[in-house]
Amino acid sequence: INMLLLKHPKTSQSIEINEFWLRDHCRCVECLNFETNQRRYDVLDLPADIMPLDVKYDGMNLQVQWSDAHKSNYDLDFIFDSQLERLIGRRSKSTNLTPWNRSIILQNERHLRFPLPQLVSSDNEVRSLVESLVRYGIVFIDDVAPTANMTELALRRVFPLMKTFFGEMWTFSDNPDHADTAYTKLYLGSHTDNTYFCDAAGLQALHCIEHSGSGGENFFVDGLHVVHELKRRYPAAYDVLCSVQVPGEYIEKGEHHYHTAPIIQVDPLTQEFVQLRLNVYDRAVFNTIPQAEMAEFYDSLRQLLLIVRDKQQQWALKLCPGSIVLFDNWRVLHGREAYTGSRTMSGSYVQRTDFLSKARVLGIID
Repeated sequence: INMLLLKHPKTSQSIEINEFWLRDHCRCVECLNFETNQRRYDVLDLPADIMPLDVKYDGMNLQVQWSDAHKSNYDLDFIFDSQLERLIGRRSKSTNLTPWNRSIILQNERHLRFPLPQLVSSDNEVRSLVESLVRYGIVFIDDVAPTANMTELALRRVFPLMKTFFGEMWTFSDNPDHADTAYTKLYLGSHTDNTYFCDAAGLQALHCIEHSGSGGENFFVDGLHVVHELKRRYPAAYDVLCSVQVPGEYIEKGEHHYHTAPIIQVDPLTQEFVQLRLNVYDRAVFNTIPQAEMAEFYDSLRQLLLIVRDKQQQWALKLCPGSIVLFDNWRVLHGREAYTGSRTMSGSYVQRTDFLSKARVLGIID
């Protein structure tokens, strides 16, 4: 295999670079369209046996004359920063996330509140909101008039909304508009939404428009903290829930959604937490493992659910008209107590890719 040994002039670190990779990562105007930030050529446009004919160092610059008559100039920092070890190091050292239980989040609640007038007038306030959403997985937008229109206006100040069969904005009460337990007055245990979608919503927003009655307190649980606890206390259960494919399903007239994935999803490079996909209501027929493995799976799921249900993990609060809660649906579980009287909620989803894009544009994540 054709490898080129490179040495960093400042750190003296040496790395071996695949020659084809190096040619493929030429950043000149012929190879990269600077207006679109896209490559200008196909991999097949490069000869398979490409090789460097001449290599020169000029300070932090590397000059290469290639066998296909192309000349490349590389910034050596770019080459060294573009290696797998660096990527894993950056992801693993990220201090963007604060796992929380009830007592930790109550100490940090002041970092989660953002009045709508400030959000409208200040881009810095928007950045602070996204930063807190990345760190804690939950924020509140306060001083919002309790209407669906103002809820939508507040959310669109920060993110584009995700369109699903529920609509872009949805309003629900106990009228059975959809075949979903949310559209009742019943108790709803901690869960994430959209386990039946190929790509579950990245964020979810809820705003209590009106409630004349009692009950209906919401509770939130940090899936990141829960998964850390599960891994610490029951590593075997953690391994099972990272690997067993669990199907989710949603059926109503004109809709049939179905998706299979593990309950806990981790970054394949770092093994760090990416998504908790937990909804006991939307579980489909469970036929993805042999019967001989069922006992181990159910034991593992019970261990996770017992941690989720622990009152120390649950932040309970009453959602009042005027405050939108916006939370990471890949991380934070939500539920609610049963209620009486008339209660109307307005809500929306944001795609995961739009949430992360915004965080990258604002320099909060890589």
